[in-house]
Amino acid sequence: MKQIIIVLLLFFLANSNAQEKSSKDLKIKKDLNGISIDAPEGVHQYEFRIGEWESTFKSIQRNGTWKTGTGQYRVFVADNGLTFIEEGLDEEGNVTHRITFDYIEATDSWENNYIDIKTGRKVKYTSKMANGNLVETIQRENNENNNTYTVIGGNIYIYTARRTFNNGYTLVNHVGISTKKVKVN
Repeated sequence: MKQIIIVLLLFFLANSNAQEKSSKDLKIKKDLNGISIDAPEGVHQYEFRIGEWESTFKSIQRNGTWKTGTGQYRVFVADNGLTFIEEGLDEEGNVTHRITFDYIEATDSWENNYIDIKTGRKVKYTSKMANGNLVETIQRENNENNNTYTVIGGNIYIYTARRTFNNGYTLVNHVGISTKKVKVN
């Protein structure tokens, strides 16, 4: 009986060591931004957004008035080295929304998933590079939103949202400028 217990213990130890070794072998090698070094080239399209950002914006409200404000968010790469994650922050630094950006190599485009943390509201949409700008497209029942990121420099970009209704009418409903926070040591 003692021999059976010893054999079982040795088996379990060997098995757990093999599992530990295989999980270490699966560790993804990443570049300085956290992107997998084996990532398809297209994954780098969203790389300009990595970091902590402050945004000043102007957006039209449902009642037709314009609202101006500022916001903060951060963008980082998930542990898989391929998925980008954006987290919007409120004044206290709490996450208000989260968006994942997953690159689809076959179509050279992105699948994006938005979730509002407080309400649980979810929106699935796509993105694609067009004329050097990254354009997000959100298809709705009676309109389509095209949100365009125009990179001005390494630490600044302009964001413009255009909503086109089924009758062909297009409205710019949101404009913003985002600047990357620079950390000082």
